Amino acid sequence: MTPMLTRRTALTAALASACSLSLLAACSDDGGSAGSDGKMKVIIISKSYQNQFYQAAFKGAQDAADELGVDLETNGPDAESNVSQQVEQLASAVNQRPAAIALAACQPDAVQDALVNAKNQNIPVIGFDSGVPDDASGAVLATATTDNEAAGGNVATNLAANADLQSALASASADSPAVIGVLAQDSTSGSIVQRVDGFTATLVTELEKLDGLAGAVDVSGQQRWTTPSTNPAKVKIVVTVPPTTSQADIQSAATSILSTDGLVALFAANQDAVNGVISATADASQLDRDSGRYKDLLVVGFDAGTSQKDAVRSGAFLGSVTQDPYQMGYQAVTLAVQAANGESVADVDTGSHWYDSSNIDDEDISVLLYD
Repeated sequence: MTPMLTRRTALTAALASACSLSLLAACSDDGGSAGSDGKMKVIIISKSYQNQFYQAAFKGAQDAADELGVDLETNGPDAESNVSQQVEQLASAVNQRPAAIALAACQPDAVQDALVNAKNQNIPVIGFDSGVPDDASGAVLATATTDNEAAGGNVATNLAANADLQSALASASADSPAVIGVLAQDSTSGSIVQRVDGFTATLVTELEKLDGLAGAVDVSGQQRWTTPSTNPAKVKIVVTVPPTTSQADIQSAATSILSTDGLVALFAANQDAVNGVISATADASQLDRDSGRYKDLLVVGFDAGTSQKDAVRSGAFLGSVTQDPYQMGYQAVTLAVQAANGESVADVDTGSHWYDSSNIDDEDISVLLYD
């Protein structure tokens, strides 16, 4: 895989100008598979054009296009909820007959007609970020996205290595087990399910390496996530899923977890779950390391957002894992060019990155953290 940032010094400044540069490209009247200079043309369409996450993806896409010598046009709806706008943009892209298209679909079933049209015109489509789940058209040949199981494992590895957690677990016993909570927004979303799979499996493996915990870690709380320990459990990983994905239900589930006896750590598996934990702890003030009600609780999260970044920066959260939108864009264009050239392509894991108060403002990390 290409390194996370190939031009780290220029990345922050380039993000600021990516929108205006991309708009100029999007206004091009050139059709066909080549740009105005005869180069191969690739069109990339995001879920939300102005979103900082996708601006980082566009930067990666442009860097790949520059390196590969292809013309790039970027586009996307004003907001992720504007499905009809994206459908029109994709239909327009297909009508231009570019060499390839990269797409993060707002609503996969809404773009099927356009994808069938792309397939019929032999225009390869590459998914990025969420891609086009369950695509039935056959147009989508590969997806550049996060391996969510590996990303969940990344969270678990960093949590398990924490000295405060290891100290808390050292005093755990079968009569008084330590509890590590997991708040999952739902048990049906593929990305969240994979994330929790990776977190629980990796955490069991890592914790059972510690003195006295071999075979003494179990997983429970949901039918999918139930793994009994072979010995009496000294550590219980308990997965909670709220009845609905409403923020009120997520916050209520977080409040319930916080009341659990023996709770030493908590993983919030996506930004909505993180927001639920933050709301349940009075905007994370109760997680203050000095005076908070839950000052000894180790909270780890996923993704970014203003509130989560503030919680990580202040130390209220131990840390979080972010996806890599730059690599999503970079690899999407790389795959698109390969597919346009008739090469076989396959899904690419675009990686994930742990961040905490010590590195959150580092250039290589901060550019990946959207608000």
